[in-house]
This record gives sequence, C-alpha cells and structure tokens, in this order.
Amino acid sequence: MKSFLVIPLRNVLRNRRRTAITLMVIVFGAMALMLAGGFFANSYEGLRERTIRNGLGHVQVVTEPFLKDGEEKPLANGIQDYRALQARLEQFPHVVGTTGEVGFVGLISNGEKSEAFMGRGVDPAREKQIGFTTNIKDGQALSHTEPTEEDAEYEALLGMGLASTLKAKVGDILTVMSTTTDGSLNGVDVKVVGLFSTGVKEFDDRALKVKLRTAQTLVGAERVTRIIIRLDETPNTDAVVEAINTSGLEAGGIKLRARSWSELATFYHQVVRMYDAIFLVLGVIIAVLVVLSSSNTMMMAVLERVQEVGTLMAIGARRWQVLGIFIVEGFLVGSLGAVLGLVMSFLAIKGINAANILLPPPPTFSTGIPLKINFVPRLCVIVFVLVTLTQTISAFLPSIKAARLKIVDALRHI
Repeated sequence: MKSFLVIPLRNVLRNRRRTAITLMVIVFGAMALMLAGGFFANSYEGLRERTIRNGLGHVQVVTEPFLKDGEEKPLANGIQDYRALQARLEQFPHVVGTTGEVGFVGLISNGEKSEAFMGRGVDPAREKQIGFTTNIKDGQALSHTEPTEEDAEYEALLGMGLASTLKAKVGDILTVMSTTTDGSLNGVDVKVVGLFSTGVKEFDDRALKVKLRTAQTLVGAERVTRIIIRLDETPNTDAVVEAINTSGLEAGGIKLRARSWSELATFYHQVVRMYDAIFLVLGVIIAVLVVLSSSNTMMMAVLERVQEVGTLMAIGARRWQVLGIFIVEGFLVGSLGAVLGLVMSFLAIKGINAANILLPPPPTFSTGIPLKINFVPRLCVIVFVLVTLTQTISAFLPSIKAARLKIVDALRHI
C-alpha cells in the first residue's frame, strides 16, 4: 500500500514543469471561483443591508387581519395604541429601535394634473435614531418636528419619477387626496421639501413620503399600518420573529404577527437568484476548462510512461492498480492545486480590499462604491471539493487507456 502511494507522488514530482503548468490552471480556476463567489457574497450583503436601512427594517409587525385580508380602507386593520406597543417591542433582545409607518394611496395634484401615488407616513426622528436612510437627490429630508393642525403646510418628499411627471420641484405646493377610514375623501396641501430615489424606477414613479402625523390626518385615524423593527445584527432576525410570534402580543385586542425582512424583500431575492445563476454558469465553464487542460496533461503523462505501465503489469501489477495510480496522481495534483488556490485567493482578497478600488456608481448613486470581496469559509469547502473532484475525474479517462494496455504492446512501445 505504501508503494502504491509513493509511485503517484514520485510521478507528480518527476516532471515538475508539467505539474507546475497543471497547478497554475487549477490555482487560477480556484481563484476565479473564490473571487467571484466573494464578490457576489459582498453584493448580497450590501444589497440586504441597504434594503433594510431604506425603510424595510429587519422585522415588521402587523395585525393578523391585515396579514390575511389586507385593507379595503386605509388603516381599517391598523395597529392601535402603537406607542405602547413600540415600547414593549423595544424590550425584546437584539431590538435596537422601532418606528411606526402608515401606508396609503391616493391622488396628488399640481392644480393642472393629477397622478396616483403610493404613500408612506414615517416618523423622521425615529428613522434617524435607528439608522434608516433616504437617498435624497434634491432638497432635504423631512424635518423631525411633527406638524400640528394649525400648520398651513405639511412637508412631503416625492420620488424622482413622480416629481418629473408632475413637473414639481422643491418648494412647490401640491394637493394630496386619499380616502379616510370611514370611506370619505380627504385632502391636504403639502410642500415639497425634497426629491428622493429608491433605485427602482417603477416605485420612484409613484413614491410619496410624508410625516406620520400628516398621513394620519389625511386618512383620519390614530393608528399605523405596521411597526418596523431594527435589530443589532441581521442574523438575529429569525430568533426575534419567533420570539414575537410566540409572545402572544396584542394591540386593542387584535393579535399581531411579525414578518422578517426576507419575506418582504422580493427585489432582493430576484437579484440573488440572478447572481446565483451567473455563478453557476461561471463554475461550469471553469470546471470544463480545468477538465480539458488537465486531461491533456494526463494523457501526455500516460503516453510517456507506456513502457513503465507495461513493466508494472509484467511484474504482477493488476490493471485496477494501474488505474488507481493515475487516479491518485490526479487527486494529489488536484488537492495540492486547490490548497494553493485557496491560499492565493485569501491573499488576493486581502490585497483587493486594502487597495480601496472604486467601482463606477450604480443607478441612482452619484459616487462610486468600493470594491470589496468577502472571504467565504463555506465556499472554500465547495471550491476544494469541486477542484479536487474535477482534477480526479480528468485523470480517469487517460488512466483507463493506460490500464487497458497489453503488456507486450506496452513493453515494445516507442
């Protein structure tokens, strides 16, 4: 058994140039997979956290009737006594802060033209406290003071697309109309203090943000649609959702349910599926290239050692032993190349992250974003197994050719 392992090792070390070329192919293949996977992982993480900070939150709490039936009228299934509920939710472990939000729809008019909108009533002070951000493109964010009934003007932020459709700019006065909880029509005048973008054109074409009190005044109810929760760490989301749902929380005698950001972030999951498909195609291409290049070098190794194979079989070596020698040789080269590839990937990732390379700005951003690549331990295991298995498979076909040689033909091969 010892000699059976020594022969493949000696064969690997004997032709160092060919082994080095094969190792280079494997190393670059492993590095390509690690760098691509690390870039995608960093992109997932950045998109996830940006989605959460843009107002989705880690957890959202709504009433069970809202979850089952939605709302035919604004805040018909809203949360009552939401201030007290926020205080209770902030006592749960890992909860950094909470904020209430009102969702409503209606028409917004500049006096000559009206457009449908999808509105959000938010608490700017609490949003800032828990780290939520709005990508302001012009003007300023909503102020932190709540409007009163005596205020002549209410503040509003318009999505870039909606502002373009209405030809509205910062400082304009618009009329917002919506249905109240009892079914009547209500309207308020709002002053445009800023324009913002979410990065999703379809949403920007209809997006409107006002203060929480403005939305409640418009729909005529002292309730909120949902409570949004920010946690200390995203991995704690599932534990907090389970804790809230098993605590039996109620508001005004109505049961409440918590949902995680993952259940609500449709766009995030669409991007992840697209990136996963790209990574799968990339992995298949790299695996095919490694197999083809490695099979070629292994075939050359077999042709060079035909007489050695004949000698081994002449002194009693079985055909399966000859087959095993070449397969073990492929396994040794593959595992060594995988280890070297992982080490080089780690160093390359450290170097790239330290270089502070800026990528071109994505849509809705005016500045570039830093190129960062994550080192993913789970991906290390996948790449090691994939590369080693690929190299072992690439040695299989040439080894079958060697094992099928006739002893006489092998000994007199030139």
